[in-house]
Amino acid sequence: MFDFVDRNKKFVQIILGLVILTFMFWGIESYRSGGANSIASVDGETIGANEYDVALRQQQERMRESLGKNADPALFDSPAFKLAVLERLIQQKLFLNQAQRAGIAVTDSQLVAAIQAIAAFQKDGVFSSDRYVALLRSQGLTPVRFELEVKQDLARQQLLNFVEQNEFVAHTSATRWLKIADQQRVFSQALFTPDQFLSLQSVGGDEIGKYYQSHLDEFKVPEQVRVSYLVLSPETLQSQIQVGEDEAKQYYEAHPADFSLPEERNASHILIALAKDASGAQVEAARSRARQILEELGKSPGKFAELAKQYSQDPGSAASGGSLGFFKRGMMVKSFDDAVFSMKPGQISDLVRSDFGFHIIRLDTIKPGKTESFSEAHDRIVQEVRAQKAGKKFSESADSFSNMVYEQNNSLKPAADAFKLPILESGWIDASGKNPAFSANKKLLQAIFSNDAMKKKRNTEAIELSPNTLVSAHVIEEKPASTRPLAEVSQDIKNKLLQQKAMDMALQQGKAKLAQMQAGKGDGISWQTGASVSRRNTHGVNADMLTAIFKADVSRLPAYVGVEGPQGYTLVRIDSVLEAPEPILTERRNMEERVKQSLVQQELSDYFMGLKGRAKITVNRDLASPKPAD
Repeated sequence: MFDFVDRNKKFVQIILGLVILTFMFWGIESYRSGGANSIASVDGETIGANEYDVALRQQQERMRESLGKNADPALFDSPAFKLAVLERLIQQKLFLNQAQRAGIAVTDSQLVAAIQAIAAFQKDGVFSSDRYVALLRSQGLTPVRFELEVKQDLARQQLLNFVEQNEFVAHTSATRWLKIADQQRVFSQALFTPDQFLSLQSVGGDEIGKYYQSHLDEFKVPEQVRVSYLVLSPETLQSQIQVGEDEAKQYYEAHPADFSLPEERNASHILIALAKDASGAQVEAARSRARQILEELGKSPGKFAELAKQYSQDPGSAASGGSLGFFKRGMMVKSFDDAVFSMKPGQISDLVRSDFGFHIIRLDTIKPGKTESFSEAHDRIVQEVRAQKAGKKFSESADSFSNMVYEQNNSLKPAADAFKLPILESGWIDASGKNPAFSANKKLLQAIFSNDAMKKKRNTEAIELSPNTLVSAHVIEEKPASTRPLAEVSQDIKNKLLQQKAMDMALQQGKAKLAQMQAGKGDGISWQTGASVSRRNTHGVNADMLTAIFKADVSRLPAYVGVEGPQGYTLVRIDSVLEAPEPILTERRNMEERVKQSLVQQELSDYFMGLKGRAKITVNRDLASPKPAD
């Protein structure tokens, strides 16, 4: 549930009175009823079918949003996916039970404060009960359920905060990690590639024949089909949608906020960074440094960009003279925002404090707000209205489309005519989905290669290829499985064997040269020019080579290592080691925080596994991950 809150911070906010009234009228007991079927039991507490279904649906929706067009509905139906969702619910139950045993309680006022801190179920800055109810309903939630689950998550979070607060990373450890991470090793390399030895190789006909006979599986061609198919989606329906001028004008008049462009301001700044938990002495030191820069600007305002490049500790803007580009009100932190929108062009602010440190701001230009005219927004309006109408038409047509391709399953033509869709055709495809039209959807491929579609020549059912996209296919041509003849693949086999022999020679030569260099014998190698690499800044060096470079004994230089790879053998000469300088304060603190978070995650994982090992957990796997119907 906390995932829902976290993902919707921009549109979830509940007023105090509504929260309290919800508890008064509904009461806590309304949550205790569950589905008739128990998915799992955790120390006697059940995870009901309804609770599981809601969690599964929410996780599927998150995955769809994350993956977009790459989302594969078959993944969401897989046993592994469903059991992962169940594992998360078990984890939540265990943490909540432990919080209750520890006496952790969340008051109604804490609940209200937490929910009010989430932005926002509001319309034009004012809470809207209609929006609140509608958004919860879209997630399959009631206000009562929402509030209880937030309360449970707050209790869990308090428990987990104890773990986080107890983790500590010493300054010396963070400094040492940074110096290790930023130590540079300067190296040169020599490559031994198969191409260098390819001309020295030969392959006889008997070798080709022997390889063919012992690797027949490589030359098998699976059963293939070509299909015709229909795609029903809002996009495929848009060409059928007409939008009149009156409709466009009505939309324009009904949505004035959509065409109101707010004022934007272009500003530059110089930041003296400061941690949120900085000591008083650190704050005063940063303030003094920022004040000195401000005094220098007072004497030479035209040097703002130059001083920003020299002093600003904002890595995103310092190089460009502190420029932040245009932004609207509300896009920056409040103190920064308030300052910028109270200034005049060319004006330089006094010091402005934010969570990031001290800012010196210059307002560069103002782009006034305006309202787009109907003619300016016309094309965008037409596109939006057409998309809305197409979406509505899709919703109205989806069931009819599914029914028609199923009931009139001898051909796609009736559905194509009824819904005015073009009948498309694929190239040759096999069950692995090498054709781009179907490669991302295993469920559709399974339907195409089913007995109904292959033998009985029936349409597949309408399958959801992606959200709001239905596809039905019909097999129009087949190729049985076969094995490619030797004559057809002989040259491919020869090339492969030549490459294998050349690769073997490249590795042999590379290893022999490494042994010579490590023994201190003659060079005779054409080294590529040196480069430097660190553990944090790899400069594109692959992981195997990076590992070899930093595992090398550099007590005596030059040092030599060798790395095998798909391109051959790389001989590396490490010429020098450059120790990292002392890290600056902000770098050290960032490293401390990253290491702390890593330790926290490991601690939480160990904590969960410990709770799980002591708990009595039973899982109804048939309900949690049902087998597909035959």
